[in-house]
Amino acid sequence: MKSKNSGFTLIEVMIAVAVIAIIASIAFPAYQDQAQKTRRADGKALLGNVSQQLERCYTRFGSYNNAGCSVTNGDSIDSDDNFYNVTLAGVAATTYSLTAIPQGIQAADTTCANLTLDQAGQQTYSGSGTVSECW
Repeated sequence: MKSKNSGFTLIEVMIAVAVIAIIASIAFPAYQDQAQKTRRADGKALLGNVSQQLERCYTRFGSYNNAGCSVTNGDSIDSDDNFYNVTLAGVAATTYSLTAIPQGIQAADTTCANLTLDQAGQQTYSGSGTVSECW
């Protein structure tokens, strides 16, 4: 009688490894892109928060750069998850422009890079993406 061997051959294992490698090479970049998009929400939330603080200041004092404001020129504010930083520079009596600069792992985001918001609600970005991708 012949005994039957059970198990996988080396070729079957190599094919399975090749299939997994191909799937991983497609899935990992897609995952990285999605993770960057998710981290952008941290920067947008920070811009919205600082903008609201400035608007409250304007409502209360009639100026964005009043000394009684909770945020003033020169302040540097990190986002909750430390993916973005906003430094208040160029805040004037009736205008401001806030820029969220990516830091840490998010600094590799070249699609949207810096996110900018001004007193009129104008949302801009610097990068190779589109407005719908970034905002």
